[in-house]
Amino acid sequence: MTAVSMLFSAAVLGTRALAAPAPTDPPQPPTTAQQEQGMRTGDPFRDPVTADATGDNQNLNITLDVGQSVFDVSGRPVAGQVYNNGTVVAPTLKVSAGSTVTIKLVNRLPVATNLHFHGMHVSPTDDSDNSFSCVSPGATITYRLAVPADHPQGTFWYHSHAMGTMCAANGAHNMSDMAFEPGQTQNQIFAGLSGAMIVGDNRSLLPVGLRNATAHTLVLKDAQIDAAGRIVQNTISPANPTVRLVNGQLRPTLTLKPNETQLWRLVNAGADIPYQLRLDGYRFTVVAEDGIPVAQVSTRDTLVLPPGKRFDVLVTACAVPGQAVLHTTTYTNGPQGGTYPDTQLATIKVDGWPVTRQPAVTGAIPGAPADLAPAAVAGRRTVELGELQEGDNFYFVLNGRKFAADSSLFDTPARLGTVEEWTIVNTTEENHPFHLHTNAFQVMSVNGVPQPYTHREDTAMVPASSGGVPGKIVIRIPFADYPGKWMFHCHIAAHEDLGMMSYLDVVR
Repeated sequence: MTAVSMLFSAAVLGTRALAAPAPTDPPQPPTTAQQEQGMRTGDPFRDPVTADATGDNQNLNITLDVGQSVFDVSGRPVAGQVYNNGTVVAPTLKVSAGSTVTIKLVNRLPVATNLHFHGMHVSPTDDSDNSFSCVSPGATITYRLAVPADHPQGTFWYHSHAMGTMCAANGAHNMSDMAFEPGQTQNQIFAGLSGAMIVGDNRSLLPVGLRNATAHTLVLKDAQIDAAGRIVQNTISPANPTVRLVNGQLRPTLTLKPNETQLWRLVNAGADIPYQLRLDGYRFTVVAEDGIPVAQVSTRDTLVLPPGKRFDVLVTACAVPGQAVLHTTTYTNGPQGGTYPDTQLATIKVDGWPVTRQPAVTGAIPGAPADLAPAAVAGRRTVELGELQEGDNFYFVLNGRKFAADSSLFDTPARLGTVEEWTIVNTTEENHPFHLHTNAFQVMSVNGVPQPYTHREDTAMVPASSGGVPGKIVIRIPFADYPGKWMFHCHIAAHEDLGMMSYLDVVR
């Protein structure tokens, strides 16, 4: 079996396996209970460490020094990869619309790395959100993001988007001329290289009585920890036991006062597995999705967050003291995808003196973008999500092709100022979260069922094939502001690493 299939077959196939068994069975990974030994539960909930602008200009300027480290996970030492000798959850970057964000990335890893600012509507070129940038071991690069003055206020995130272990042979910070090799995104996100990014403060968009509400950021990540206390690398399998963490804490306790409404910024900043959130006895009031204010507030019993997904929700406590459990319920990611058990994430405690209950929020949130249904469609494209076996190597592909850094999936570019309609077809038997860089899109239909307009998003689940009939979503994409290479891919990190990724050239 080749290096590609040895390193990635378990990670990408979930409960499936390649045909030939190993001569001897590999050691069984530790159970979740074994991985949690030495960890505390029930600690008071803590928001991630934040990095925000200082002074009057609101321009964030920060250095992210990335390296291998041993950090604390609820009392247990764990080895992984971190920024600035931090924890498994990177610092939350708080930035302002209309500001310039300067981030110096120093690479002390033995392999290449870079950054992607997921969901941010900024330029995908040069030293901005350019996923083709490559930072060699020992090298430094400086990112400069010019955040538009009208950028949506909401929740975004950032993470490694490394498309290989090394940079181009000429040492340039550019991967565009490299041959395909499995990426490092899964390894690096899984080891700790991801965190939240918040633009502005969307409490200012809420009714007056909620503009000073307590806001919390909940970064959801899982970790598979081996017997030596290291976060697993290269042989990550979504089917293996894992520890589900909230801001790097194991089952913390988050407290609200009776009748209090809080804003929770929910981020799935993990590499591969989804969350299906439920708060027993409560409902989530969704005011933003993927960082963008919604055109119609909705109230839901459960929220599905595939990797990369964000929701900003209001949660209102009951009128009397008590407790509830926030958990991710049992979820199956399609017939050939993984099945993930019900797992408690946090205890929600209602305690203290009651406060005045605020009216329910309804309707549109200020700043919600317009419905794209009436828009003129300048072009239509189809993206097929599939699988490819080449000898012992297994890949995930788009339109039958592995990712090629020097070649777009499409020969014809898109033009700024136009709207296109794309059909995303899933021929596999597992769900895939489809993500577009640079701008959000609107889902028009799912498996042929029209969807009323309530929001835009940058990460949407494409349902699995069923009974031989491919799953399908139809989306509309507004190409605004920025020429360059707009990337798109499955956001199960193992899948993008193994080829389910491409880009579209966008021109003026």
